[in-house]
Amino acid sequence: MIHVASDWWQTLFDDVYLITDAPFVDNPALTQQEVEVAAKLLHLQPNDRILDLCGGQGRHSIELARHGYQHTIVLDYAPFLLQRGRQSAAEDNLPVMFCRGDARVLPLSDNCVNVVLLMANSFGYFASATEDQHILSEIARVLTPGGRFLLDLTDYDYVRQHFRPHSWHEATDDVVVCWQREWEGDVIRVREMVLSKTSGLLRDRGYSERLYQPNQLRELLHLAEFQNYRVHPDAFIHDPDANTDYGLATHRMIITVTKA
Repeated sequence: MIHVASDWWQTLFDDVYLITDAPFVDNPALTQQEVEVAAKLLHLQPNDRILDLCGGQGRHSIELARHGYQHTIVLDYAPFLLQRGRQSAAEDNLPVMFCRGDARVLPLSDNCVNVVLLMANSFGYFASATEDQHILSEIARVLTPGGRFLLDLTDYDYVRQHFRPHSWHEATDDVVVCWQREWEGDVIRVREMVLSKTSGLLRDRGYSERLYQPNQLRELLHLAEFQNYRVHPDAFIHDPDANTDYGLATHRMIITVTKA
């Protein structure tokens, strides 16, 4: 069995992460597409107050700011990514706020935003499904009544049908990333080995993600008092036969809801 520490998410998202996942998280064309889809599905308005939850280096918020959205907050736990985002926003003189915090206990007041984005497969990281429910309840708390929420997740059925226990790709001319994957119930455990041709082993560690089927998410969101549940299964699809390995993000499922 692949060993995964319960607090893996506290330290994984660093400079190595931006190399291993660059095709997904450091891809301007993909980010622009994701922002355009989110803006269309949520009917975003320039005066919307937007929380980019688990937003990393703020790539979506920075792109939104370039499109005229002036009230965006990026909340993430990773200091390295937040600092990278602050630098990027400052370089382009964009009004994006960055805040460090835990998604289970948001450091924000009630009813303070009217849009929440949880993009790029950033849900299901914790050891207990109860903690995932806490995140949804916190999102509902900070949203205004009628506020909109978009959740961007791995497509459960696609991963089950096209499961790849092993894969690898060349992240750069020097860095190769290898993944070993296994199922445990609805949780995928992953061992990630990152090798440099010049420096040797850069990383060998595990992480995990709990995957949800649409009916399971509907129930969780209902418990958090969301309504108008809609699934958008084909919003983002990456070619599984392409040279780039997007891993669990190859085929994604978008869900939109509103706060009651």
